[in-house]
Amino acid sequence: MSTPHAPSEPAPIKPSNPLDSVLCDSGPMPPARFVIRALAFCLDLALILGVGALTLKVTLFENFPEAASIWADYNVAMQNLDYAKSMIFDMKGTNPELFEIITYALSTTITVAWFYFSAGEAFFGGSSLGKRCCRLRSISTITLAEPTIFSGIVRGGLKTIMLFSFGIIGWAAILIPLLFNKRRQMGHDLLSRTAVIDETRLKSDEPLTSSSTNSN
Repeated sequence: MSTPHAPSEPAPIKPSNPLDSVLCDSGPMPPARFVIRALAFCLDLALILGVGALTLKVTLFENFPEAASIWADYNVAMQNLDYAKSMIFDMKGTNPELFEIITYALSTTITVAWFYFSAGEAFFGGSSLGKRCCRLRSISTITLAEPTIFSGIVRGGLKTIMLFSFGIIGWAAILIPLLFNKRRQMGHDLLSRTAVIDETRLKSDEPLTSSSTNSN
């Protein structure tokens, strides 16, 4: 007479992507929450705008000696409604000198931002000053270590281009991916194969290797 077999326990459900078990709130590398990332970004943005303003203060009048008078004339002319409308729809044709100055100011700010973000990612362990203040850092989703120099430069460039060059479309490309992945990766994170983790919640006592789980 055969003895009935004991019912086997159901196998644990494994995540479809192994990274989901590492980069999760209960894993060894919890991803940074949106609010704290936003705070770090605001700190970085304030620094970028400050450095950009100082850079423009030094270089603008060397490249555009008449910038002050052009700006003063613009402020007076904007009191005319027709001029204001033409400036909104065709600044380059209405006031080409001012258009050139604004283009120079924007390109300078973008250059400062790209250098700042890339330097932090590539040479300072994946941390900008804002991230350091908030105890965040970027890691590669391939190695789970800090990004390589190339990856850091690419990530900084992608972030800068999305933020400053495409307006609302760029911001949407950054934020919308948050809704569709469990690792809280933004658009530039996914494209550069990186993620941002919260160092205050790291579980350093849980090694990433499987050796500890195989001991019987």
